[in-house]
Amino acid sequence: MPDSSPSPLDPINAYLRTELPLTHAMGIAVTSWDGHTVTLTAPLAPNMNHADTAFGGSIAALGILAGYTLLFLAMRDRQISNRLLIQKSEVDFLRPIDTELRATATAPDSPALDTFLETLRRKRRARISLPSSIFTGQLLAATHTGLYIAFLY
Repeated sequence: MPDSSPSPLDPINAYLRTELPLTHAMGIAVTSWDGHTVTLTAPLAPNMNHADTAFGGSIAALGILAGYTLLFLAMRDRQISNRLLIQKSEVDFLRPIDTELRATATAPDSPALDTFLETLRRKRRARISLPSSIFTGQLLAATHTGLYIAFLY
């Protein structure tokens, strides 16, 4: 019998579906968060293109959302109320994805994150560049680099 107990990730998945409806349409789910690395997955079917592989826009969106979710969770865990936006996004497509899409983003080293958070506290806004990786199975299929802006409110 499957475990039907609530997951600690249920609130973040509900937040993403409500605040960013594209995540619902794409079937995106946050599947892990250990305080340092976040993993998101999305099924292939709603993200498929005419060649039966993942649509480039879906891959790009998943890369953006991996970085966004990492920052959202890192600041939530530190009880910092903010708004996050993507300012710049760059994707390198390395190979077709013909399986479930999986993206990971890892928090930057402590000095970079500390500088970002201190700037946010002092100036009420800050920018940080974050990479994410998108996989097909165990193979790296795409890389994303996003410049994110956080605003205190």
